[in-house]
Amino acid sequence: MQTLNIIGAGKLGKTLGRLWRQRQVFEIGAICNRTAESTRDAAAFIGAGDAAESIAAMPDADCWLIATGNGQIAEIAEALGRRRGDCGRAVVFHCSGALGSAILEPCRPAAAASAHPVHSFADPALSLETLPGSSVALEGDSRAVEWLHSAFTALDCVPLTIAPENKSLYHAGSVFACNYLTALMDLSLRTFDAAGIDREQALRLLQPIVLQTARNNLQLGPEKALTGPIARGDGTTVSAQLEALQAADPQLAQSYRQLGQACVELARRGGLGEEASERLTELLSEPTK
Repeated sequence: MQTLNIIGAGKLGKTLGRLWRQRQVFEIGAICNRTAESTRDAAAFIGAGDAAESIAAMPDADCWLIATGNGQIAEIAEALGRRRGDCGRAVVFHCSGALGSAILEPCRPAAAASAHPVHSFADPALSLETLPGSSVALEGDSRAVEWLHSAFTALDCVPLTIAPENKSLYHAGSVFACNYLTALMDLSLRTFDAAGIDREQALRLLQPIVLQTARNNLQLGPEKALTGPIARGDGTTVSAQLEALQAADPQLAQSYRQLGQACVELARRGGLGEEASERLTELLSEPTK
């Protein structure tokens, strides 16, 4: 079985390490985290792996996963490049959605790649169950991409390849659908709070409609999934909501206006008339008095 070393075994690294160990894709070799405690915790979660005090102290491996934050990847690549040992046949990859494999150039002659799972690793224990079915964007050297394609397929993920020059746009698309969705939930909860509805009650209220909206978007597409006052061209309701939001929290009103303008364009593509679209655009462009 091929060996895998993990540098930065946080939420993502722990999840992948444990799943690959369970599926007998990789034998986990060494783990190197910032602190000895987090390294021990990662090894315990994965169920395998030897703690290493430094990258230089890690043994050779067939594959190296760099699962740190974006800001540390270049430094780690440099450290790997300075290692003593034969890395020529190894595969080195990181899981950043924003960075390409070019940042791993110091690791040559190892084969380099990036592999970004389109998944939220907020809770590693939950991700063990929910990662299968997720897509994974692969980019890099052909040997590394082929290797990772097989490794992620073994986890029941869906690999896809992407051109290096499109990596930032690809990742921004993921940010819109995942991170910005979370920000939208926070804006909604803040608005409910201003209306006197506490967080727990608001979450219970939102769960059915948020899940149904997600299903509608995935099954019907955004144009058909859009509902509400903007989809209906209801400027009176939009104006009243803007006024209430401005009084409660001007930041909420500003967010409503910006997102509303995107909704107008979507509603136009869904069949909203030009006159109604222009009126809504005007309403949403003007600061509420």
